[in-house]
Amino acid sequence: MSPAGNPSGPVTREQAEHLRAIELNQCAESCHTFEFNHPFAIVEGPNADNIRFTAVSESRRSGTGSNRWRWPFPPRSEADVSRFLQLFWNYNKDVKQKPIQSFDLKPGRILARKYEVVDRLGGGWEGEVYKIREKNTHIERAAKLFFPHRNIGNKTAKAYAQKLHKLRRCPIVIHYHTEEIIPLRRQLITVLVSEYVEGELLTTFLKRQPGGRLHATQAIHLLYALVSGLECVHQAREYHGDLHSDNIIVERYGLEFHLKILDLFHWPGQKRAGMQDDICFLVRILYDALGGARLYSRQPKEIKHICLGLKRSLIIKRFPTIMHLRQYLEALRWE
Repeated sequence: MSPAGNPSGPVTREQAEHLRAIELNQCAESCHTFEFNHPFAIVEGPNADNIRFTAVSESRRSGTGSNRWRWPFPPRSEADVSRFLQLFWNYNKDVKQKPIQSFDLKPGRILARKYEVVDRLGGGWEGEVYKIREKNTHIERAAKLFFPHRNIGNKTAKAYAQKLHKLRRCPIVIHYHTEEIIPLRRQLITVLVSEYVEGELLTTFLKRQPGGRLHATQAIHLLYALVSGLECVHQAREYHGDLHSDNIIVERYGLEFHLKILDLFHWPGQKRAGMQDDICFLVRILYDALGGARLYSRQPKEIKHICLGLKRSLIIKRFPTIMHLRQYLEALRWE
């Protein structure tokens, strides 16, 4: 199984497995150059079906020679792809990569040979979210790409996917579809594909309002919609963990708000603390929707009775659970 022209003798079985594994990559983008430097190989090509596969001898890797040979391996099965991914994960553990700050995917980019990038929707601490379109069905989805240094051992993406699946019966939570793993910038990137929600971010919605804020009664309706939706999450013994106007989507707005929440976090520690954080986040959203500190002194006492100067201890004492906040809103009487 040794290729001709190898100046340093036959390739070991371990080396051959590495070489074969890299060639079996079926996740390479079909419209963009794929290149990966490996201890035993250099792999590059315009697409996954036409990869130039070059094994590099020990003398070449040590800088004392330039001998190399070609060794193509056509992909054979899904099991081969799975083995490639596992080998790549193990290899990446031993390679110190420069942290990715932005994927900067352009419209038209092909991911996993199935999806076309339409637009960038946003980014955060864990990664970036893109609007994508299935190549065959033209159905639009949302794809969250995780930064590898925020997703060590794929734990962050796994926890996020499991949380979305657990909360699939909560109407306010987006629906998770599938996971893809793609090579990007010489690293394996986890992509979680979910439903794409039509609408606009709450931040944008608020900016369009007169004075950049809501009337008190509108703000209370917004808060009630969020509280009702998030109560389902808390009943499942989960929490959001980082709720703000940039990860809330306003689907429709009329007599009531129809909302979706994005980017659920998992923080170490007790879940009760995470639920209490959610309550404080909700109060903060109400506070900001009414104009923030600039107009807080003019707000009616019903609003101040909820915001409590944004003092966490007072908020948690008055609303120890999200159910208490919902019941307060349902019993609210304006003077």
